[in-house]
Amino acid sequence: MRLFKAILLLMLIVGVVPTLMVGWLSVSHTRELLVRDAQELAQERVKQLRLKAEIFLGEPTDAVLGLARIPGFFGLPLEAQQTHLASVLNQRREVLALTVFDAEGKRLPGLQAFSKHDVPPTALAGHEERALALLRGIEGVRYADVVKDTSGGEPVLTLAFPVGEPVRGYVAADLSLADLRNMLEQERVGSTGFAYLADRRGHLVAGGGGIADLGEDVSKRGPVAHVRQQLEGKPDMEMFHVGNFGEGRDAVVAAYTALPVLGWAIVSEQPVEHAYRQVDTMEQRILLGLGAAILVAVVLAALFSRNLTRPLKGFISGALELAHGKFGVEVDIPQKNELGELAQTFNYMSKQLLAYDMENRGLYESLEKGYLETIVALANSIDSKDAYTRGHSQRVGDVSVQIGRELKLTERELRQLQYGGILHDIGKIGIVESILCKQTKLTDQEMAIMREHPAIGDAIIGPVSFLGAVRACVRHHHERWDGTGYPDKLKGEDIPLLARIVACADTFDACTSTRPYQKAMPLEKAMEILDNLCGAQLDPKVVQALKQVLAKQGVRLEGHRLPVKLAS
Repeated sequence: MRLFKAILLLMLIVGVVPTLMVGWLSVSHTRELLVRDAQELAQERVKQLRLKAEIFLGEPTDAVLGLARIPGFFGLPLEAQQTHLASVLNQRREVLALTVFDAEGKRLPGLQAFSKHDVPPTALAGHEERALALLRGIEGVRYADVVKDTSGGEPVLTLAFPVGEPVRGYVAADLSLADLRNMLEQERVGSTGFAYLADRRGHLVAGGGGIADLGEDVSKRGPVAHVRQQLEGKPDMEMFHVGNFGEGRDAVVAAYTALPVLGWAIVSEQPVEHAYRQVDTMEQRILLGLGAAILVAVVLAALFSRNLTRPLKGFISGALELAHGKFGVEVDIPQKNELGELAQTFNYMSKQLLAYDMENRGLYESLEKGYLETIVALANSIDSKDAYTRGHSQRVGDVSVQIGRELKLTERELRQLQYGGILHDIGKIGIVESILCKQTKLTDQEMAIMREHPAIGDAIIGPVSFLGAVRACVRHHHERWDGTGYPDKLKGEDIPLLARIVACADTFDACTSTRPYQKAMPLEKAMEILDNLCGAQLDPKVVQALKQVLAKQGVRLEGHRLPVKLAS
């Protein structure tokens, strides 16, 4: 497989890397061009919108300012002045109202005209209030904030300017921005974009997209916040800007410019994903082409590499089977070349390994049998001292293995349990027979001597390296779960698992076999004692495993006891 991968990787590098480099260069270069084109288009759009807005605002404003250019306007008869006012209203339907004030800022009687016959008192009061507010300290043309007309709901802009030098009076006018609003609402910026107009305070004047109503605050939108920052203290600044604003799903490509004097911002917004749709489409096409090219390269490289490395798969699988111990396996490579000769050599080696393995298995089994016989002989030497305990060590070993198998231990651990159960009382060799075989209760001194047998047993088998893992069973099978056992007073999980299993099996056999001080108990009574010892002397998990062993052998722990013999 390594050779196959090496050949495949080499061919992929030769075929794919140049393709990827060309594709990457094409994508990056084309992306820059398309992004720049999209931004230039957005900038050109706001330039056109500004030109239209200047026309919408400039023509009615010029018509109103024409009153200031009439020679001696304030010296004309009242009828002539009214005629001029009516002329402006008739010429420009965007002019909704005209009011003339004297030099003191007081409205001149008869010099107030409206484009509508019936003007609500609230509209009249609002017009005069906005006009008077503009007259304070006025030097040139001044504009008020856009408001909503109470009668038609259309946006209205109020302006005022002085007339004469020195100032003879003032003229104030209300201009309708309905046409400007309609123009912006109808402006299409791609499929989902829109354009809008915001005043110097960041309030919406007019616009599409349904972002807000007239007068609502849009200053938090990225483009508006940016343009307001640029215009701060410089309302007449000439500017055009385009860029990306926002993050994630709210990201937009926006272009903006400003209307001089007014300080208003004209903004064009479009979601990034739609503004750069051409970029995404181009990238998808290039990536699709790259994917097809890479797929073809991979297929061709794989076919070529497979034809070169197919004969080696037999060697690889055969070698893996040998590594897993399946000796005697052969590989079938009929080719009449060096690979065929290598296959014959491999098959001969495999057969020789099979013969050696069979011979070693026989020797190992014979050696293990000898070990087990020696262990059993040692255990029998202990049991022979006490007729009542004859066979006890073997039974403890058998029960321990059954419990260990229920706890899913490995075969190696089960074998160690077998040896540990047989040898757990090996230390009793060092206990004098007068104490070991005493049929009455031991004194405290005799009990202290008897409790030395785990340490004695540990010292006996300690030098035998083969029994190294068994030492825990021998030394700790009298430790208690609550930490009050001996010889080391280990507690809970600190006691080795194998020793906990042997301790449970030892207790179980002591309860179910006849001893000098007690008769064999019924199975229910024995399990009742083990239940009482759970969490104090014995590991509850091990006791539960013993119950499962009995249950699998058809033993019911409630009601009448069925005779049973644990399998060895």
